[in-house]
Amino acid sequence: MMFFADRMLGKLAKKLRLLGFDTMYLSQIDEEKILELCKQNGRTLITRDRALHMRALKDRINSVLIHSDKWREQLIELSMRFDLRSTEKMTRCSLCNTQLVEISVEEIRDRVPLYVQDTQNSFFMCPVCNRIYWAGSHVQHALEEFRRAGI
Repeated sequence: MMFFADRMLGKLAKKLRLLGFDTMYLSQIDEEKILELCKQNGRTLITRDRALHMRALKDRINSVLIHSDKWREQLIELSMRFDLRSTEKMTRCSLCNTQLVEISVEEIRDRVPLYVQDTQNSFFMCPVCNRIYWAGSHVQHALEEFRRAGI
């Protein structure tokens, strides 16, 4: 399942990426381009803009109109329409949506604190933006948030 979250849904886009869903989010893009990208790539549009939602449906683009302005409620709204229980959690860069690749401790020695190197065994990197990821306590907090949202 691939999504495109419009400019009003940046936090939701990040959470969907953490859940493992391919989710495009571009804050500075016009509506025509959004519709074009969704149509070309088979992405489902997620929007809070009723007019954009109606245009998408008219163009036969799968679209979901979100009502809440809070990301947790948005996630719950979306989960009523799609099964968001992914087995691929924490596999995408939360910033740029790229699939993460596993890297060795030796490759990140000068990029993460010593404490993290001593307490973690697995590290992942985004090959596009070079951000380093590991399963620290923040991952457990995020997973708990998803559990509370019923995902």
